[in-house]
Amino acid sequence: MALALLEAMRTTDLPADRLKDEDVRLTMPRRLGLSAVVDRQIALFRERVRQGLRMTADEFAEFIRLVMRRPDAAEVFFTMGSQLAGRKVRRVTRWLPRVLRLYLTRKRITTALRKLFGRRLGGFGSGSFTFEMSASPLVQVDPNGDACEMITGFCQRALQESVGGGLVVAKRQCETRGDRACRWTVDVSTRGKA
Repeated sequence: MALALLEAMRTTDLPADRLKDEDVRLTMPRRLGLSAVVDRQIALFRERVRQGLRMTADEFAEFIRLVMRRPDAAEVFFTMGSQLAGRKVRRVTRWLPRVLRLYLTRKRITTALRKLFGRRLGGFGSGSFTFEMSASPLVQVDPNGDACEMITGFCQRALQESVGGGLVVAKRQCETRGDRACRWTVDVSTRGKA
């Protein structure tokens, strides 16, 4: 997860309009995601992933705190979740009926999140897509709730890959605002065609 967080920081810090042969580490040295330190950490964590080594919860919390200092923290966490889902959630065959694709995607999201965090995080409630999580480890580390955007990005990407149709995941409730749980739903007002 730390690898995904660092890669998301680098992705977020890369400018959209750069020159073809530009070395952004030289022209934009103040962007942390483009620094040589982050490049070395990414290489280190890729090796740890290859070896099957996991980081501790305290180590991951430190990475979250590092990103929380950024004004674009929510965007970095969303990108991280999206990248993780692209790697961890297997696609559902498109020829299946949409309702079955949604059901299988929900199961795969729950399984993938449990594997990533090493424990069950939450689950799906009633409705076509309502994911709830209480006593979130993300909220415990980040009282602003920006880290929860990782779940938003994760669910959004998993739905796009498997269900399609322009579904948009939105966080409707948050423990940081005094709600009993964090809750994500599909915004049906922006839903496109299947």
